[in-house]
Amino acid sequence: MKPRRIALTGSIATGKSTVARLFCELGAALLDADAVARDVVNPGTPCWHKLRELLGKEFFDSNGQLNRRLLRNRIIFDPSLRLRVNSILHPAILETMDRQWREWQETDPHRLIIFDIPLLFELHLDDRFDTVILVYVPERVQMERLMTRDGLSRAEAEKTLSMQHPIDSKRSRSHIIIDNSQDLEHTSAQVKAVWKLLNDQLETEMPRESE
Repeated sequence: MKPRRIALTGSIATGKSTVARLFCELGAALLDADAVARDVVNPGTPCWHKLRELLGKEFFDSNGQLNRRLLRNRIIFDPSLRLRVNSILHPAILETMDRQWREWQETDPHRLIIFDIPLLFELHLDDRFDTVILVYVPERVQMERLMTRDGLSRAEAEKTLSMQHPIDSKRSRSHIIIDNSQDLEHTSAQVKAVWKLLNDQLETEMPRESE
């Protein structure tokens, strides 16, 4: 049977990283798109060379490392640049994650593997997965958390949120919702319930050995 592909997503300031950590503590193997994104732009990689050519030297420090904060601030207000950067990064990120997923499947097929992809819906990747888990908070809570966390004005926070699909539109397209608008205990209880559900599904779908 084809292995089940599971994705975890959310939106900025919904607490997806907290939920990812809770899954890892329970034993999940996590394929973190943000971590892979950092790896594929290490100095000397193909993506690094393409970005140097596109952006110029001012986006890199003296050691050749990409200034990710400067780039993020620039692409918020430059959609055209954002598209060009994404066209360089996203294929390399997805290829790396898929390769790692296949390796882990072969090594330990009984372990749950979760793809952690913040921009799952924005990149139209949801149809690649059998189960999509969304970390959700109401947009009002999301806005307040973003302003507090990053010290943004309301206008700046609204501009940042506009780069992603509205959280409620993601909710209607997800299979499992984890509400992270309350305390950690409430979130943890939901993660444990989802963990049991996914492991039960995995056990049911695993081929049985011949008697």
